[in-house]
Amino acid sequence: MKRHLRPRRSFATTASGLAMLALVCAGPAQAGRPLSSDDAGTADPGSCQLEGWGEKVGSSRALVLAPACGIVEGLEIDLDYTHPHPRDEIRGEAGFAVKWAPKSWGLLTPAGQINFGLKVGVGYEHPSDSGWRRNGQGLLGLATLVVNEDFALHANLGPHQDRASGLTGTALNLALVWVPSPLGLLFAEVQTNDRRSVFGGTQRTVGGLWWVTPDKFGLSVTAGQQTGNSQTQWTLGFGWYGLSAWEASP
Repeated sequence: MKRHLRPRRSFATTASGLAMLALVCAGPAQAGRPLSSDDAGTADPGSCQLEGWGEKVGSSRALVLAPACGIVEGLEIDLDYTHPHPRDEIRGEAGFAVKWAPKSWGLLTPAGQINFGLKVGVGYEHPSDSGWRRNGQGLLGLATLVVNEDFALHANLGPHQDRASGLTGTALNLALVWVPSPLGLLFAEVQTNDRRSVFGGTQRTVGGLWWVTPDKFGLSVTAGQQTGNSQTQWTLGFGWYGLSAWEASP
């Protein structure tokens, strides 16, 4: 499954600003929907996936589509597009990222299998009064600890720059995934950074995914809250995996 790194959303202080820090969104070793934290794994070569979700925070809403494809073993390309509402200031946002996570970087420890990866991404926004422009970029170090078939931990750490202010901050994302049944998973995660005035406060999120078609098509729901904001951010989405050029339905 896919995980984001780009600046998902802009690096601005909006209700969804931390999502971008995560981008730099199954089995327990995979993050993807419904998580915002990324994992140290990539899609299989020649295999693609499509994730999409709707977000709601108070009166603000957004629709997001995020495809990804495995290019060669250990290398993945991620894209995403966000359609916000209202669109008074920003008409749209997009991101592009490359993730590198060779299997040779894996390490077997007494605690379980640890996999490592890197992800570099750039974000763009379309202001209502001008054309598309770059709004930030970032780099994430990725680590995934697979404790067993039911539990996995994901950690992301790295610098992100906000182009408008010229300031750079460090993002830290931590997530715990539990697979209580082959029918789905549950998770809890925290996304934080050391420049909250630029990238927003700490975001805490819980949620889950239910497989409609096991390991192929799933539906997800999450609820999160940002420090200093009493409003809950809700998302409802889907993940469609293992796609190839000749497939047209889940």
